[in-house]
Amino acid sequence: MGSSTQETSKNENTTPWQPQAAALTDAFGKAQTAYGQASQAKAPTDFVAQMTPDQLNVFKSMLGYGTGQSTAGTTATGNALQTAGTNATQGALSGLTNYDPTRLNNTQSITDAANKYADGQNIDAQVRNAMLNATQTARDVTLPGIEQNAAISGNSNSSRTGIAQGLVERGLAQQSADLGASLRGQAYQQGLQLASSNANANNSNSLGALTGAAGAGTNAANSGVNANSSAINDQGNLFNLAGQGASGQQQANQANLDNQQAQFASQTQSPYAALQGLMSIIGSNNWGGQTTGTSTTTKSPSAFETIGGLIGAGAGAAKLFSDERLKTDIKRVGALDNGLPVYTFRYRGSSKIQMGVMAQDVEQVKPDAVEDFGSYKIVDYEKATA
Repeated sequence: MGSSTQETSKNENTTPWQPQAAALTDAFGKAQTAYGQASQAKAPTDFVAQMTPDQLNVFKSMLGYGTGQSTAGTTATGNALQTAGTNATQGALSGLTNYDPTRLNNTQSITDAANKYADGQNIDAQVRNAMLNATQTARDVTLPGIEQNAAISGNSNSSRTGIAQGLVERGLAQQSADLGASLRGQAYQQGLQLASSNANANNSNSLGALTGAAGAGTNAANSGVNANSSAINDQGNLFNLAGQGASGQQQANQANLDNQQAQFASQTQSPYAALQGLMSIIGSNNWGGQTTGTSTTTKSPSAFETIGGLIGAGAGAAKLFSDERLKTDIKRVGALDNGLPVYTFRYRGSSKIQMGVMAQDVEQVKPDAVEDFGSYKIVDYEKATA
């Protein structure tokens, strides 16, 4: 953007616009007061809450609880169950490993048991009882009949009579022997069955006892593990409760420190916020003063020079109040070379038309050119227009 300039030397004295004079004096006095108040504000010495005695006691209690005997009963029970269960399981597994079903169910022991059973059945008495009718018949009928026939025939003393009687007696003896053998064989078979069944039952009972012992040992060991886990979980839950209590106290203490810090910020910023409001009413032009030196007239001004010329006395300052909240009748009229919009506006409380940028726009493009001054924003025009 080209321009032609003309330089002239002059001395010029100006005085403030009359309605502004008293307000300016009051504003500068209040600015000094605000500075004094802000400089005397005392910042908090602590910014992070420290442990209180109660909190320390809580953590000490937690430490003591964790290393003490608070769950000793449950833990001891769990350890005892686990140890007993493990030992029982190991013993049962050892018994199962060494289990020999033939120890109680071998042929010799079953045979011996069968013979013992048969011997205890009194076979002779059973034979006598079974032969009772046959013996009585032979004694009362058969043998007397033989003797009677022999007497009738006159052969009482003949060998035929003796042979007939011998045959009867031999038959009785043979029948008795056969019956005895049969009864003993039956008794022996019953003894074999009973001995075999008893041996199988003993083997089953022994195997069941070992299996049951292994299962009971496993259950006891698992119960011990569960008891220890429960004790650990309970202890962890209590630790969490204690930790929450300590954290709550810490937060309460931190809230107090945050409040102190907010009070400090308020003490340092509030005076300037009130001053900003006053200055927005007074305006930034026609303060008066004295200038000595060379003035430059620009016929074709640059964008920055145009802005500086139109905002009057503020042109001599690099940082100006440009917060849109301080302005009214805002109209966009163009843009700078860097794209920032340029507006015409009036400061609130002033009738004079100004031209410049808005701090909120500058903040989006060149945030380093915007600063907070109290509750309002100011713009460094040198940085904003560079």
